[in-house]
Amino acid sequence: MAKIDEKWARIFKKIQLILEKNQKLEDANIALQLKITELEKNITEQNKEKESLKEQIQYIKAAKEVHLSEKERAVTKQQLKEFMIEIDDCLAKLIQ
Repeated sequence: MAKIDEKWARIFKKIQLILEKNQKLEDANIALQLKITELEKNITEQNKEKESLKEQIQYIKAAKEVHLSEKERAVTKQQLKEFMIEIDDCLAKLIQ
């Protein structure tokens, strides 16, 4: 009878270990789902920013076609460089 009790005790202990591991996996799954949601939100925000920057670039390109002074061209060129850097940063963040 003692052997049966020992077997039941081992089985019960294994079941407890399985349940504990399952709970840890469920907790990890929830944490990962939250991370996914956060990253999807971040991607959406980055896409909106990217589209805004694209529009700004189009405005600057259109302004370039208009006759600008050298100073205005230099300022516009600098703005374009800054926008390109921001776009590159956005794309890098999206890739991560």
